[in-house]
Amino acid sequence: MRDTIGGTLESVAIYFYDSIFLISLIKAFLHARRREIGLHREWMIRANGVLLGIATTRPVMGIFFATSPLTGLAPRQFFGIAFWAGFSLTWLAGEAWIRYTRVTLPLETSVGYGSG
Repeated sequence: MRDTIGGTLESVAIYFYDSIFLISLIKAFLHARRREIGLHREWMIRANGVLLGIATTRPVMGIFFATSPLTGLAPRQFFGIAFWAGFSLTWLAGEAWIRYTRVTLPLETSVGYGSG
């Protein structure tokens, strides 16, 4: 990969979230093949959370550009941070949505031994 504006920090964020995206797609596919629709849904939400990170990174960079006269940061200094922030925000939002909407079955309260 050629040099990025944000350097190593940006490259690591790209490789990290690309890996999570591919793993999520593979796991979603495998769960769909086994007809485990609930797990398929969760892994697709994770994949989409990472995918939306691409779009979220842009406004984060815009904030950095807008505040650069105040902070004195150059693009090479904040691009990596913006990538981590953008991808992390949507990934964590996806994880929160999974937990918020996860369907759980009630546990059986009686074991059934000795009841008659």
